Amino acid sequence: MLYKIVALLEIWLMLTLKMSAAQEVSSMDTLPQASPVPSQKNNDPLDDSLRYKLNAAYLKSYWTDLKYTVGRPAHWQKKDWVKFGGIMTGIGGLMLADKTIKSVALANQNNFSNSIANTVEPFGNFYGLYLFPAVYAGGLVTKNEKMQHIGLAGGKSLVISTVVYTAAKKLIRRRRPDATQTPFDYALPFSKRKYTSSPSGHTNTIFTVATAIALEFPEKKWVAPVVYSLASVTAASRIYHNRHWASDVLMGAALGHFVTKAVYASSHKKKRMLRVP
Repeated sequence: MLYKIVALLEIWLMLTLKMSAAQEVSSMDTLPQASPVPSQKNNDPLDDSLRYKLNAAYLKSYWTDLKYTVGRPAHWQKKDWVKFGGIMTGIGGLMLADKTIKSVALANQNNFSNSIANTVEPFGNFYGLYLFPAVYAGGLVTKNEKMQHIGLAGGKSLVISTVVYTAAKKLIRRRRPDATQTPFDYALPFSKRKYTSSPSGHTNTIFTVATAIALEFPEKKWVAPVVYSLASVTAASRIYHNRHWASDVLMGAALGHFVTKAVYASSHKKKRMLRVP
């Protein structure tokens, strides 16, 4: 059962990524092109002048990138709303199957699936939360500036995505599947503290981590399939353990992925401005 849930998540994610990539390519012609800076470092998209440093400018970027991310819907074009509508339709459709998916998952528990689910679940909280600080610390010890940048960029994405998903969880008061038999058990926003099922925080965390790593290594074609597969298995473990409805997991994956892309887009926008002489 666990592998079937993973397969469904990966199919949805791959379709979403292809749509997103196609839209980004089609929009490249409309972006202002900065004049190249005559330097040997110009071939490095993350040269010393553009890598993050732990300083006041980096700390201030949390606020600017959060505003950029939260304010994106106000600047969406038709294609963005079509993409959003497709995702929400998928989540809504999955809600109709939530109860069935829960029943099937509970009816197909076994020792092998238990071991996989128990192994990957910590990637959605403990491992995922400490990965980027550990990468940054490793960069400091080895004096590797790219590692430091990845730690800081990924850490910022994780903080911002956590703020967004926490706010969403306060608004969407849904009861967890281990406490109710119906997927339509909701409460008013900011009420009933135990109604914390949607969206899935574990899934948001691991998809934020996966997206950040994939964005940092676009030239490594194997990275994205590996990290997104791990994220999908981790997300499926939350359904398998009856801690989230399937639609909660899908919403958490969407938030983690697209919020992280927005944070990186904000950073790249500032970098393009820095490249203009």
